[in-house]
Amino acid sequence: MKRKVRKYKTPFFFDRTVPKDFYFSVQRRLNYLGYGAVWQPRSAVRGRNRDIREILEYCLSRGIKILVTFSRNVEIPEEYEGKIRLIRLKGGRRKTVNKVIARLFLEIRRDEGAQS
Repeated sequence: MKRKVRKYKTPFFFDRTVPKDFYFSVQRRLNYLGYGAVWQPRSAVRGRNRDIREILEYCLSRGIKILVTFSRNVEIPEEYEGKIRLIRLKGGRRKTVNKVIARLFLEIRRDEGAQS
């Protein structure tokens, strides 16, 4: 008998500025909570010189609402302003996983509160 495969909600997209070990730590904790995440180097929009609009189109097509980055240079164009939120993390690898998870879910609650 096959084991039932879990289907996670995937509202988060981490770009390539997020370190690999940090992403996998956050993803493991999200999986415990029934959520998933996409990391740019393991997605269909991998590649160093991807345009932000291309990444945002990918997020919209998959239903991803939050783009997470460590970069200070990333800006969301006006046409995507209300559709996708940008979270800039500070602190690099010193940031704890629990603080990042709290920040992610705070943004989801804000987004759901704005829609109601």
